[in-house]
Amino acid sequence: MLDFNDTSPVKRNRATKTEMIERAEFVVGFAKQFTPVTVRQVFYAATVHGIIEKTEDGYSKIQQVCLNCRRNGSIPYYHIADNSRSFYQVKSFEDLSNASDNFASTYKRDFWANSSDAVEVWLEKEALAGVVMPVTNEYRVRLVPTRGFASETIVYSAVENAAQEGRERLYVKTLYDFDRSGQDAEAAIVRRMSDIGDQLGVEVIHQQLALTNHQISSMNLPTRPAKKKSAADKNWKYDFAVELDAMPPEVLRNIVTEALEPHMPFEMRRQFRLVEHQERAIIRMALSDLA
Repeated sequence: MLDFNDTSPVKRNRATKTEMIERAEFVVGFAKQFTPVTVRQVFYAATVHGIIEKTEDGYSKIQQVCLNCRRNGSIPYYHIADNSRSFYQVKSFEDLSNASDNFASTYKRDFWANSSDAVEVWLEKEALAGVVMPVTNEYRVRLVPTRGFASETIVYSAVENAAQEGRERLYVKTLYDFDRSGQDAEAAIVRRMSDIGDQLGVEVIHQQLALTNHQISSMNLPTRPAKKKSAADKNWKYDFAVELDAMPPEVLRNIVTEALEPHMPFEMRRQFRLVEHQERAIIRMALSDLA
């Protein structure tokens, strides 16, 4: 069995059959243990454990292994997260009975309806949304993938929604790459949110969850050379950069969990879910007569 806490020398020569089997075993084991994960997270873990070289070619090889493993049934498709592509379709139902069952089973109580706080998690990379979503869904908070710099519309809407819902405070938890563009995007979002909050009477409270220099050094995360092409890039004082994907998925989820738990503790969530269960039963009874 693979030990994901162990590391070994990187294999750089042409892959042998044994090495190809080792790659597949690593991908299957890692994806199963930490599901859902992105391909890039698998790649970074594989480089740390000496399974593959930390190059674009190495990334392509891991991509292919992930694809092969899903196609041959070694790992379920849902073990690999990819929220960068979406489907758009009007939701429809076979009949009224089917619609009633669907509504009752998907009914979710708003945990935050009577709270003076709004809590959101803002994420640079949409591809990582599937990794973080199990946690944000658990706490019923909004997850906002920005794909880098956020638009003025989405930033304003976040604060405006909090104001319209009567919130006094908007807690914004951020997850961005440790590089010039990621840190600049994060700072721009927080700065603009605070300005809008002052206008609309909402206190914006920011908490940086990742990535920080301390996290990189304490976890010994794999780095890459920092870009120095543009004038803005040259303002980055480090000679390295680190992608959010380099953080192990279970660590990423634990960081988000620890940040959200004080706002919505377990016992409070348990009570809400008991009420939710009762309300679903009421909905089923009410709609059964109509169906």
